[in-house]
Amino acid sequence: MERALTFTQDERSAADAQDWLYYYSPEKECILDGPLRMWRAAAENGLGLCGLRARVRE
Repeated sequence: MERALTFTQDERSAADAQDWLYYYSPEKECILDGPLRMWRAAAENGLGLCGLRARVRE
């Protein structure tokens, strides 16, 4: 995961240019930083991660 989610400077610039949530308030984390931070935290605690997406229709 480190390798997949770590960017070179050029890759980071290209990804930043495509981030349509270009403004992050101080309490928000850039989408490019959060996933790797979460994987690191899980690994440090001997845990794994699971993602889920649900859509509720009325």
